[in-house]
Amino acid sequence: MHHRICSRHFVDGSPTPENPYPTLFAYNNYKEPLQNRSSTSITKRSAAEKRNEFLEDSHLMESNEKAADFQSYNDSHSQFYMEMECVDFQTPPVVSEETVASACETLNTVVQPCQPDHEYASAAVGESHGPDTVDSGIQTDIGMEEMEELMALKKKFENPDALMRNLFIEKVTATDRSVKQYTGIPSKSMLHGMYEVLDEASPNIKYWSGQSSAEETPYQQNADRRKTGPTRKLSKYEEFIMTLIRLRLAIFTFFLADIFGVSNTRVSQIFTTWVNFMYHILTPLLVWPSTPVIKKFLPKSFKLTFPNTVCIIDCTEFFIQKPRSPSAQSRTYSTYKHHNTYKALIGIMPSGAIIFISDLWGGNTSDRYITKNCGFLDFVRPGHEIMADRGFLIRDLLLERHAKLVIPPFTKKCNWGKGKRLLQNDIIKTRCIARLRIHVERAIERLKNFNILSNTMPLSLKPLSNQILKVCAFLCNLQTPLVKK
Repeated sequence: MHHRICSRHFVDGSPTPENPYPTLFAYNNYKEPLQNRSSTSITKRSAAEKRNEFLEDSHLMESNEKAADFQSYNDSHSQFYMEMECVDFQTPPVVSEETVASACETLNTVVQPCQPDHEYASAAVGESHGPDTVDSGIQTDIGMEEMEELMALKKKFENPDALMRNLFIEKVTATDRSVKQYTGIPSKSMLHGMYEVLDEASPNIKYWSGQSSAEETPYQQNADRRKTGPTRKLSKYEEFIMTLIRLRLAIFTFFLADIFGVSNTRVSQIFTTWVNFMYHILTPLLVWPSTPVIKKFLPKSFKLTFPNTVCIIDCTEFFIQKPRSPSAQSRTYSTYKHHNTYKALIGIMPSGAIIFISDLWGGNTSDRYITKNCGFLDFVRPGHEIMADRGFLIRDLLLERHAKLVIPPFTKKCNWGKGKRLLQNDIIKTRCIARLRIHVERAIERLKNFNILSNTMPLSLKPLSNQILKVCAFLCNLQTPLVKK
C-alpha cells in the first residue's frame, strides 16, 4: 500500500536520513522541534501572535471545515506526535511498520489542507486591501455606523426626560388617528404642513413673560444672534405639539411638565407664547368669503329652499371659574346656564366652515347686543340672508343693510288651547329652518371638542381666552366639511 504526504511536513523538504519522518504540522505552526531550534530563536509568543502569523500566509489559509479535520486529526494522533518529538533524530528511531502504516493512512485523508483554498484565502484576507488590513474594509464602515447608533442610544438613556419626551412625541405622531385624538388636526401631513407655515413665519420665538418681553427682541430680527438666557430643552416642534395637546385635552401643566421634562413655569410660558403666536398667524385666515364663493360651495339642501343664505349664526357659552369680584360675577352669570360663562357669536357658511367668531363677552350679555357690537354687521351686504334662531331679534339691524333675517316663525294668537298656535305653513317652514340651522350647532360641538373650551376655564387663562377661542376655530376648519354637497 502506497501513501503520499506533502513535503511541507518535512524539515528538509523531503525524507532524509537525518529527518526521515514528518514533524511539521499545524499544531506546532510548521516549525522545527524545540530540540533543533537555537536558543536565541526561541521566544515566547502569545496565541494571538501565532494566529496572526498564520493568517498572513495566504497559502496556508484553511477553511473552517478543514481546520476541524486538522483538529480531529491532531487529537487522535497527539500521542504519536509526542513520541516523535521526544526522539533524538540524530539516530532514526525504531517504529513498527503497523504504526507507520496507520499514520500514513491518516495523513492521506488530510493531505488536501496543504493545498490552500485561494478563493477562500483571498476573500478572508481581502484582495483589494492586502494582508495588513484584514477585516478592515467592510467591518470598519459597519463599526462606525453601529458606534454612532450606540452613542445616540447612550445619550438618550443618560437623559430619561429626553427619552420620555421623544417616546411621547413618537406616540402622538404615530398615525393619523393618534394625531387627531391628541391634537385635533386630521392627519400627520396637515400637522407637519401647519408647523412649516408657523416655522417659516417666525424662525425665532421668544418666550412671553409680560408686555415688556415683546418690545426688545433683537435676536428675532437678526437670525445670526442667539437668544439670551439658558438653552431651551425643547425644540420648536416639541413646543408646538405640547401646545396643541393642551388645547385639545386640557391637560394640567404639572403633567405636561413631567412628560416633557421641564418646569411648570416653562410649560405656562411655552403655552402662552405659542397661543399668541398662532393667534397672530392663523386668525387672518378666518376670512369672510365673497358671495360668489359662498354660492359656489352652497349645498343642495340650501339651493332648493334658501339659496341666498350666506351665513348661519348662533351664540355659545363657555363655563369659567367664578370670579371673586361681585361685579364680575354679575356680568358673567348666565341665567340660561346657571353658571358663570363667557359668550361668543359664531357664524358659519352653509357648508359648515367657520367664517366669523367674535371676542368673548360676559354670559349676562344678550345675543342682540353682541351681534350689534362685535363687528359682525360689517360683513353683511345687500341681498344677504342670515339664518338664526328665534332669540336673535336683529331684523331691524339687518334691514338697515338691506339684508334679510331667516328665523323660525313665531306663534300666532288663537281662540282655543293656550291661545297661541302655528299655522300649517309655519310648521313646515320651522322644520325646514331647523333642519338647516342644526349645522351651526354641529360646528359649535366641534369647537367644544377642544377640552380647554368645554371644561371650566380657570381665571388664569382669562388673558388668553380670545386667542384660544380663535385658534381652536381655525383648527376646526382643518377638518372635513360638515355638510356634503
